[in-house]
Amino acid sequence: MADLNQTCRITGKSFVVTDWEQQLLDGMEIPYPTICIDERHRRRLAHRNERSIYQDECDMCGKSIISVYSKDKLFKVYCQDCWWSDKYDSSEYGRDFDFSRGFFEQFKELRLEVPRIALLNTRAHNSEFCNITTDNKNCYLVFGGDFNEDSMYSIFNFHSRDVSDVYWCEECELIYDCINCEKCYNSKYAQNCNACRDSAFLFECRSCSNCFGCVGLRGKEHHIFNKPYSKEEYEKKVATFKIHTWSGVQHMKSEFKKFRLHFPHRDALLVNCENSTGENILNSKNCENCFDVMGCEDVKDCLVVPECKDVLSCDHVGYKAEKYYECVGSITGLNCAFCTFSWFGYNNYYSDMVTSCHDMFGCSQMKKREYCILNKSYSKEEYEKLRARIIEHMKETGEWGEFFPMELSLFAYNETVAQDLFPLNKNECVKRGLKWHDEERYEIGSGPQIPDSNDDITDNLLEETLVCEKTGRPYRLVPQELKFYRRMRVPVPHFAPETRNNLRMAERLPRKSWSRPCSKCSTLVTSSYAPNRSEQVFCEGCYLKEVY
Repeated sequence: MADLNQTCRITGKSFVVTDWEQQLLDGMEIPYPTICIDERHRRRLAHRNERSIYQDECDMCGKSIISVYSKDKLFKVYCQDCWWSDKYDSSEYGRDFDFSRGFFEQFKELRLEVPRIALLNTRAHNSEFCNITTDNKNCYLVFGGDFNEDSMYSIFNFHSRDVSDVYWCEECELIYDCINCEKCYNSKYAQNCNACRDSAFLFECRSCSNCFGCVGLRGKEHHIFNKPYSKEEYEKKVATFKIHTWSGVQHMKSEFKKFRLHFPHRDALLVNCENSTGENILNSKNCENCFDVMGCEDVKDCLVVPECKDVLSCDHVGYKAEKYYECVGSITGLNCAFCTFSWFGYNNYYSDMVTSCHDMFGCSQMKKREYCILNKSYSKEEYEKLRARIIEHMKETGEWGEFFPMELSLFAYNETVAQDLFPLNKNECVKRGLKWHDEERYEIGSGPQIPDSNDDITDNLLEETLVCEKTGRPYRLVPQELKFYRRMRVPVPHFAPETRNNLRMAERLPRKSWSRPCSKCSTLVTSSYAPNRSEQVFCEGCYLKEVY
């Protein structure tokens, strides 16, 4: 089967539907995509709110809760205890399908009536302010990260302890302001590092200790800007950089960014992979245009997917997911499409937060059910017959094969992950018919003065409302946080948590790939470093010769 050229109906740009995609979609009896992959990512991620959380009350028991839905919502929200309990049955909200109207209109009405779970935070111990997480202890504002302890302000950190302000870190302890690190200890301002300790300002280093401002080192210690020093010289010189001060850290970040340009950068972070393209892919095979992927096979156009097979155009799915298409936030299942948060199920289509269910179509907020359409139960035979009729109806309305429109999202666009990767301003959102959440902002410079040095931190800061020096966002410190800064000897941040996260995201490579020549041998490679960037980008062979 030959590759098929399609024209995106939103951007007008051409994109390719490969032979493999056609075979997968034909097997699932799903039509080929009508919009390009970037617009598909945007559309799905506009339904995923990770970090915008609010104080609210449970609409069943009345207790104070943390919720991903702001108080001006038009639907009921239950705390996790009530939602998971047997005190109510979401099938009570079931209704017949009306063939005189479109599917999306009817699904929207259902979702505005059935009670929704406030957030997804299972088996949490003293970690109420976390979302899309499990098994965290003493954590605060951790999102998408699991099995952590005493951690804060982090996204996708796993099996870690005493970490703060990190993105995508695993099995780390005592690290601060780091990106894509594994098995690191007592380190700060590091990126793409493995098994490093007692260090600061590292990039692409492995098994290093007591290193400062270094790039691409392997098994070194007591190095500064890639030059060796004695232990005594190292300690004396590092002290001169004064990174216990905010001004010292900002200066060093600027200098280190320039220093990194003198060294080759690997074309793509692919470890133990075969026939794969993208960035940050581990132990995978036949993964094309994928980012943040682990243990996958035959996957294309996906973001953040662990342990998947035969998955196409999905975000944040995995853990033994197979034959998934156009899903977000869905794990462990088979043959699912157009779902948000389908957990432990199979044959689920166009459904939202269905867990331990199978053969669901157009259902929302259901547990342990089967053969349901719009939350109404049917026999297997009735279900299959009605499902087929609805699909034919959706073909006529142009809805079949399309993910939920962004306008159906229960969140404002800037509350969602879509804003991280495909940012829009308020005017652009209004033109597209999307919601926008106006953040509280103060005048920059109107807040209390924050000490420059870690040595000058006092507990009085816990009583103050600080104002972000970049965005004007107000923010507060918590005691756990202040204790961590003192232990790590880092300055109190002058930027709000969300601003800090935005800056970390900007340091990561974009979720796109380009064809470009190796800066040394001119071999064409596929890389997330755009051809017009300043970095020297080496193919794998040239890079390995350089660093080993």
